[in-house]
Amino acid sequence: MNIEEQQLHLNNIIKGIEEVVELTRELDYHQFTQEEQVKEEVYSNLQMVGQAAYELSINSDNAGDLNFETDILSGFRNARYNDEMEVDHQMIWGIIENDLPIIRDEAIEASAQLGVPEETEASGLL
Repeated sequence: MNIEEQQLHLNNIIKGIEEVVELTRELDYHQFTQEEQVKEEVYSNLQMVGQAAYELSINSDNAGDLNFETDILSGFRNARYNDEMEVDHQMIWGIIENDLPIIRDEAIEASAQLGVPEETEASGLL
Protein backbone atom coordinates (compact mmCIF):
# COMPACT_ATOMS: atom_id res chain seq x y z
CA MET A 1 0.00 0.00 0.00
CA ASN A 2 1.43 3.34 -0.96
CA ILE A 3 1.46 6.48 1.17
CA GLU A 4 -1.54 8.00 -0.59
CA GLU A 5 -3.65 4.93 0.15
CA GLN A 6 -2.53 4.93 3.78
CA GLN A 7 -3.42 8.61 3.99
CA LEU A 8 -6.85 7.91 2.49
CA HIS A 9 -7.59 5.24 5.10
CA LEU A 10 -6.40 7.51 7.93
CA ASN A 11 -8.58 10.32 6.56
CA ASN A 12 -11.57 7.96 6.49
CA ILE A 13 -10.92 7.00 10.11
CA ILE A 14 -10.69 10.65 11.15
CA LYS A 15 -13.80 11.61 9.16
CA GLY A 16 -15.85 8.72 10.55
CA ILE A 17 -14.90 9.53 14.12
CA GLU A 18 -15.66 13.22 13.63
CA GLU A 19 -19.09 12.29 12.23
CA VAL A 20 -19.85 10.17 15.31
CA VAL A 21 -18.67 12.90 17.67
CA GLU A 22 -20.79 15.49 15.84
CA LEU A 23 -23.89 13.25 15.79
CA THR A 24 -23.70 12.71 19.54
CA ARG A 25 -22.30 16.09 20.64
CA GLU A 26 -25.42 17.37 22.39
CA LEU A 27 -26.84 14.04 23.51
CA ASP A 28 -26.63 12.18 26.77
CA TYR A 29 -26.82 8.39 26.98
CA HIS A 30 -30.59 8.31 27.43
CA GLN A 31 -31.16 10.60 24.43
CA PHE A 32 -28.78 8.49 22.36
CA THR A 33 -30.74 5.33 23.15
CA GLN A 34 -33.96 7.03 22.03
CA GLU A 35 -32.66 8.43 18.70
CA GLU A 36 -32.99 5.61 16.16
CA GLN A 37 -31.60 7.60 13.23
CA VAL A 38 -28.58 8.76 15.23
CA LYS A 39 -27.83 5.21 16.36
CA GLU A 40 -28.01 3.94 12.78
CA GLU A 41 -25.66 6.67 11.57
CA VAL A 42 -23.25 6.09 14.46
CA TYR A 43 -23.03 2.37 13.74
CA SER A 44 -22.62 3.04 10.03
CA ASN A 45 -19.72 5.40 10.71
CA LEU A 46 -18.14 2.92 13.10
CA GLN A 47 -18.30 0.31 10.36
CA MET A 48 -16.53 2.69 7.98
CA VAL A 49 -13.86 3.44 10.59
CA GLY A 50 -13.38 -0.27 11.23
CA GLN A 51 -13.09 -1.11 7.55
CA ALA A 52 -10.53 1.66 6.98
CA ALA A 53 -8.50 0.46 9.97
CA TYR A 54 -8.71 -3.12 8.75
CA GLU A 55 -7.52 -2.18 5.26
CA LEU A 56 -4.72 -0.12 6.74
CA SER A 57 -3.56 -2.97 8.97
CA ILE A 58 -3.67 -5.83 6.45
CA ASN A 59 -2.46 -4.01 3.35
CA SER A 60 0.29 -1.88 4.79
CA ASP A 61 3.81 -3.22 5.12
CA ASN A 62 4.72 -0.42 7.47
CA ALA A 63 1.45 -0.05 9.42
CA GLY A 64 3.42 -0.59 12.61
CA ASP A 65 5.52 2.43 11.75
CA LEU A 66 2.45 4.68 11.86
CA ASN A 67 2.30 4.67 15.69
CA PHE A 68 -1.42 4.04 15.39
CA GLU A 69 -3.28 1.01 16.75
CA THR A 70 -5.49 -0.37 14.01
CA ASP A 71 -6.35 -3.75 15.53
CA ILE A 72 -8.90 -2.45 18.02
CA LEU A 73 -10.58 -0.24 15.43
CA SER A 74 -10.75 -3.09 12.93
CA GLY A 75 -13.36 -4.74 15.13
CA PHE A 76 -15.74 -1.87 14.43
CA ARG A 77 -16.15 -3.07 10.86
CA ASN A 78 -18.52 -5.68 12.30
CA ALA A 79 -20.59 -3.14 14.22
CA ARG A 80 -24.21 -3.69 13.37
CA TYR A 81 -27.24 -1.83 14.52
CA ASN A 82 -29.87 -4.44 15.19
CA ASP A 83 -32.23 -5.82 17.80
CA GLU A 84 -29.43 -7.51 19.72
CA MET A 85 -27.73 -4.18 20.29
CA GLU A 86 -31.01 -2.72 21.57
CA VAL A 87 -30.37 -4.43 24.90
CA ASP A 88 -27.47 -2.20 25.84
CA HIS A 89 -25.75 0.62 24.01
CA GLN A 90 -23.60 1.41 27.05
CA MET A 91 -20.42 -0.07 25.56
CA ILE A 92 -20.73 1.98 22.36
CA TRP A 93 -21.61 5.09 24.35
CA GLY A 94 -18.51 4.60 26.51
CA ILE A 95 -16.37 4.32 23.39
CA ILE A 96 -17.96 7.47 21.95
CA GLU A 97 -17.40 9.48 25.12
CA ASN A 98 -14.04 8.17 26.23
CA ASP A 99 -12.13 6.60 23.37
CA LEU A 100 -13.05 8.18 20.05
CA PRO A 101 -11.57 11.63 20.76
CA ILE A 102 -8.27 10.00 21.75
CA ILE A 103 -8.31 7.68 18.74
CA ARG A 104 -9.08 10.62 16.45
CA ASP A 105 -6.10 12.54 17.84
CA GLU A 106 -3.85 9.50 17.34
CA ALA A 107 -5.08 9.14 13.75
CA ILE A 108 -4.42 12.83 13.08
CA GLU A 109 -0.92 12.46 14.51
CA ALA A 110 -0.28 9.33 12.42
CA SER A 111 -1.52 11.17 9.36
CA ALA A 112 0.84 14.07 10.04
CA GLN A 113 3.77 11.69 10.60
CA LEU A 114 2.96 9.92 7.37
CA GLY A 115 3.15 13.19 5.50
CA VAL A 116 2.10 13.84 1.97
CA PRO A 117 4.55 13.29 -0.87
CA GLU A 118 5.51 16.52 -2.60
CA GLU A 119 4.26 15.34 -6.00
CA THR A 120 0.78 14.64 -4.56
CA GLU A 121 0.67 17.97 -2.80
CA ALA A 122 1.84 19.81 -5.91
CA SER A 123 -0.73 18.11 -8.13
CA GLY A 124 -3.54 19.13 -5.77
CA LEU A 125 -4.75 15.56 -5.18
CA LEU A 126 -5.19 16.14 -1.46
